[in-house]
Amino acid sequence: MVDWFKGIKTIRKLPLLGLLAIIFISSILLVTINYYTLEIMSAVRAYINGESNYSKGEKDATLSLISYIQTNEPKYWDDYISNIQIPQGDSLARAELLVNGDERTIRNGFLQGNNHANDIADMIWLFQTFKNLPLMAEPIAIWEKADTLIWEKHVLAHAIKASIESGTINDNQNYFLNALKQNSYALTEKEMEFSESLGATARKIRDYLFIANVLIILLILGSVTYHAYKILKQLEGHNQELTHANEELDRMAYGVSHDLRAPINSMIGLVNLAKGERNFEKVETYLDMMKKTLASQERFIKEMIAITKENKKVLKLEVVDLDNLIEQVIGMHKHMTGADGIEFSKFVGVHKVFTDSYRLEIILNNLVSNAIKYHDQSKSEKTIEIHTRSENDKVIIDVIDNGMGIEGKDKSRIFEMYYMSKDREKGSGLGLFIVKEAISKIGGEIRVESTKGVGSTFTVVLKK
Repeated sequence: MVDWFKGIKTIRKLPLLGLLAIIFISSILLVTINYYTLEIMSAVRAYINGESNYSKGEKDATLSLISYIQTNEPKYWDDYISNIQIPQGDSLARAELLVNGDERTIRNGFLQGNNHANDIADMIWLFQTFKNLPLMAEPIAIWEKADTLIWEKHVLAHAIKASIESGTINDNQNYFLNALKQNSYALTEKEMEFSESLGATARKIRDYLFIANVLIILLILGSVTYHAYKILKQLEGHNQELTHANEELDRMAYGVSHDLRAPINSMIGLVNLAKGERNFEKVETYLDMMKKTLASQERFIKEMIAITKENKKVLKLEVVDLDNLIEQVIGMHKHMTGADGIEFSKFVGVHKVFTDSYRLEIILNNLVSNAIKYHDQSKSEKTIEIHTRSENDKVIIDVIDNGMGIEGKDKSRIFEMYYMSKDREKGSGLGLFIVKEAISKIGGEIRVESTKGVGSTFTVVLKK
């Protein structure tokens, strides 16, 4: 009973450790994914704010240039230089990020672009982490085209300044205004495309991370469910074993109280008869009867011990040499009481089987012992044969005798503990019960074919 409880504790402990490991790792992944989701969303927000500053700086620069064309006042040129530096700062940061340039230069570029100092680390991380992925390729390409237009605007601005300084601005005014208008329209289009593309990228990344979150949660739930199911199944198996053990204990308790008390009462009666008897021959008869009673008790106790040992012994699978095992079983039994005149033989068609040798030996010993015990004394030729053969993926062992045979009504009950038919009262009713228990432990099965007065065949079926 203690062994079973230890086993249950071990069964609970091992899957629980595995489950805790999965939950721990999955929790770390969940925290990591959610952390990076927040990082991505924060960085995207920073880039969208940065685009707003980029757009405002570019448009303010355009307005400054228009005022400069119309008034020729130098202060508007200074305003242009101040405003155009905002998108130029972002352009510098992008160029350095593409070549993994100096972080200080990148940071100064973003600061020049009026980005908040606390957002710059997230902006750098997002660009460097995803720049080589298709998701970020589109917004980066749009940004690059917008920077090209910013450079064209700056070239145009210097042409305007040169025209004003040379006094030819009135001749070129319409051209410069139209060029600025087209440049501004193109930049507005790219700025809108950048925001839309970056937003779509952020949504895709968010969706991927959401799916990863769902998968990890499903992994945790699946692991919990699987381990719970596994533990319940194992506990159910052990509960069945405990139920079986309790039923067996009940039967054993009944057997002990019956099969030990009856011989003791018989012994007491014989002792009382012997004490008052003066006839020596009758006393000797009583002593013989006592000896037989004690022998029966000894056999019963040995079989009870065998059941206890068989139940406690750990299953040990190994390659068993059937030829040697059968030879050993025959050698052990052919000289026992009642085996005189019985011819033993073996026909080994399969030589090896992978099973528990201890339990297989118990099975064969009990079957051969039973065949000897219930041989038919009226027959001139008494035989016990052991055959091994192969049948699909099974190894078959047949123990065949031409003994007394079994009544049809008794066949279904011969493997019950303590069951003995009227013509089979030589034993304790435990031998075939032990056989059934041992076969159950090694995952095999047993069949019996018997005809009253002809003989019996007990067939042991094992996995190959």
